Amino acid sequence: MGQTNLRLVVDNTQREFDEKNKWVVTKHDIFDGRAEIHQTTTSGGFWHFRMWVAEEKKYVRKSLRTKHLDTAILKAEDEFHSVKAKQKDSKTIFSPTVQKAVEMYLEHRKKDVERNYITPQRLSTIKSNLNVFQRYIGSNPKNKSRVVRLSDLDKKCLYGFQKFRQNDGCKDVTIRNELAIFNSLCKFCFEEGLHDTAYWNYPTITTRGVEIDELRRATYTDDEYKRITKALRLYTSKKLAKAERLDATDVFTRQVIRHFFLIASNTMMRVGELNQLTWNNVETFTADGQRLARVTVRAETSKVRKSRIIVVRGGEHFDRLKKLSKEFFNADTINVFCSEKAEQITADTLYWHYPQVMKLAKIEDWKERNLTYYSLRHFGITKRLQSNVNPLTLSKVCGTSLKHLTETYYHADDAEMVKGALEKYEGDIIEVV
Repeated sequence: MGQTNLRLVVDNTQREFDEKNKWVVTKHDIFDGRAEIHQTTTSGGFWHFRMWVAEEKKYVRKSLRTKHLDTAILKAEDEFHSVKAKQKDSKTIFSPTVQKAVEMYLEHRKKDVERNYITPQRLSTIKSNLNVFQRYIGSNPKNKSRVVRLSDLDKKCLYGFQKFRQNDGCKDVTIRNELAIFNSLCKFCFEEGLHDTAYWNYPTITTRGVEIDELRRATYTDDEYKRITKALRLYTSKKLAKAERLDATDVFTRQVIRHFFLIASNTMMRVGELNQLTWNNVETFTADGQRLARVTVRAETSKVRKSRIIVVRGGEHFDRLKKLSKEFFNADTINVFCSEKAEQITADTLYWHYPQVMKLAKIEDWKERNLTYYSLRHFGITKRLQSNVNPLTLSKVCGTSLKHLTETYYHADDAEMVKGALEKYEGDIIEVV
């Protein structure tokens, strides 16, 4: 008589009745009850995974998309190991909402402001960019009417963003900068264990040619700059002050605006650097009969967070403004561009006076061409390059890279190319066919 092999199978499948929801639950424990799979009368026969995470006091729940018990057990074991791996790597099990992730990221960037790595204005810009991001993905940054979690966003979630922002009338250079901020958020979430994706993909946005064309449009012509300097003299004249019944403080403010224009174009400093410049960082002197200025740009006021000492034209403008300022105060720690109360001049004041000067200079298309105070930096750099200033020296003065300077600003005009073509070749005669 042959020996019969017997195998004892323990079926730990249980049927329970949920009193609260009035449905029958079929459960099957895995890993000694540390997780389970279950079916309900409303699940259509499909198995679901459930595991309690004590650290976060929540259940991990997931549909296993199968009605077969053995397959469900194998999938559930994979889910269990995935959860344990995330816990081991100190990653969150539950994906945060996009709103929560943005709040955490902005708190992180506030530390960059505290250590002078970015300015408060830059943080404000980042916040605005991330409001756009939330609007794009369908989450409302002002309220929690719709919940969108990081786990809902796949690697190609930004593929439609360019078209989305073009419908808002945004330029590609702006869109590209916004996308860079979004991926900075994504990287932060990945490094904090909040997200499995290190970066979001999106189609390449080529803006180099467009940027150059826009820069040319956003730069004053020689004739326009002459008209501006003439308009500034009129804007600060005693005749106009009397006609408009300006008091001493109004007259002084106009002088500050006038010198902001002149010093910006001569020093080629950024608007933020100029606005935070103090008199103890300015020294004027004479060289070859011309007044120059030695300016120290402090790291904490620079966009690139690097200090630099520059020697530039326009020393006479600093001299004249300092003489005018002494009527109100005389302290080296005061801002070069300030109000009559010795306070840093506000952006509102700067940008209120700008259109008044444009009107006097008869530059009617300044809005369409995006002419701003920053255009004075563009103008100054362009004129220095046309004066054959060494690009390497100029890049150090401007606080920008040589590559950026030459690619963005240096474009040979027809006269320059003709001159190059006429240069004689010192060597064998080559017949031009």
